[in-house]
Parts: sequence; C-alpha cells; structure tokens
Amino acid sequence: MVVTGAGSGIGRAAVHRFAATGARVLAADLDFQKAHETCVGLPHATPHKANVTQREDIEKLLAKHDQIDVYFNNAGIPETVKPLAEISRDEWDTVLDVNLTALFIAAQVAAPKLKGGVLIQTGSIIANRPRAGLAAYVAAKAGVIGLARALAAELAPDVRVNVINPGPANTPMLGGFGFDADVAEALPLKRLIEPEDIADAAVYLATATAVTGAVFNIDAGRDL
Repeated sequence: MVVTGAGSGIGRAAVHRFAATGARVLAADLDFQKAHETCVGLPHATPHKANVTQREDIEKLLAKHDQIDVYFNNAGIPETVKPLAEISRDEWDTVLDVNLTALFIAAQVAAPKLKGGVLIQTGSIIANRPRAGLAAYVAAKAGVIGLARALAAELAPDVRVNVINPGPANTPMLGGFGFDADVAEALPLKRLIEPEDIADAAVYLATATAVTGAVFNIDAGRDL
C-alpha cells in the first residue's frame, strides 16, 4: 500500500497504523529524510521521495508493484490566509496542484494496479464550511470531493474511492493557516482532530468493501 505525505502528521500516523496491521507500506514524501524518520522501527515500511504533482514520480514509486491494495493520497499543503485580490496565479496553481491535481495523477497511475482495492483521499471539512481568505484551498478541497465521487462511479466495481474530511487537526499544517490550538474551542467536541483519528478512518476504509463514493467527516462536529 501507499501513503503520500508520509513525513509528518496524518501521513506519519497512517503509516504507523497500517504497518501495525501487517501491511507493507510505501511511505512517500517530498522530504525523503522525514519519510525515513517515519519508517524507523517499522520493518515493513519503506521511505520514498516523491513529488505528488509529478506523474513521473508516481510512476517510479509504483513501477515495481503490479498490485496495490490501498493508495492513500494524503499529501497536502496549506494556503496563507489572504484576500482573493492578493492571491497570485502562482499561489493558486501551487495549492491546486498539490491538493487537487495530485489526486488526478494518482488515479490515472494507480487505478490499473488497484483492482479490488481502494483509493483514499484526504479532503477537508473546509469544503463544506468555507472560511474567508482561503479561496484556493477551499476550491481544491471542494474539487477533491467532486473528483473522488466521479472516480468512484467510473472505476467501480474494480476500485473503490473515498474521501476523509478532517476538521482542524493537530498537525504541522494547522500553523500554516495561521490558526492555533485555540480553534478547538469553536468545535462542538472542544478538541482538535489528532492524526491517529484520520489514520483509523483510513484503516477502516481500506477494508470496507461496501463503501465507495463516501465522504467521511472526522471533524469534531465542525460541520454541524
């Protein structure tokens, strides 16, 4: 199985959770050293350097594998909060490339190897509950849901496709949005999402053979 964005946060937790089930995990990250740190002590997890926006990197990552059971397309980047008028085209393109186009690339490359398996995408509850100043990120995560559901319809019955929408999560990305832990007080459950919460959902979706086209909100009630 594959986890992207494996060097920290949700990706690191997912590698550990899946490895604990006995899965062989390809832990991919743009930062190879961080991917390596994730895999320390996990004999069935191997680190790989990959840029999820580059098709050739994903093809290289999967080249030696004819069959993949799970592809967790988790890598993502935050957006600096700013008014629409101040977002440059380069900023827009970068946010959409990593957070949306990477799913398109992953699906094209991985789907032929995922027969009977599942493609899982990390979305965001912000697609349901937009925040001002994050236009590119909101657009990307809303697009992820639409694309994933379209893929679920197109790739069935051979491949399942599902999305996990985290709420504000206790990961390095939280600070990238300019938020801090106090954001938890605005959530009904008064707690941040932990990376392990998302990893547990991914492990469930890996074996939930009757579930496709689903969007799982793991958000401490943010969508209420």
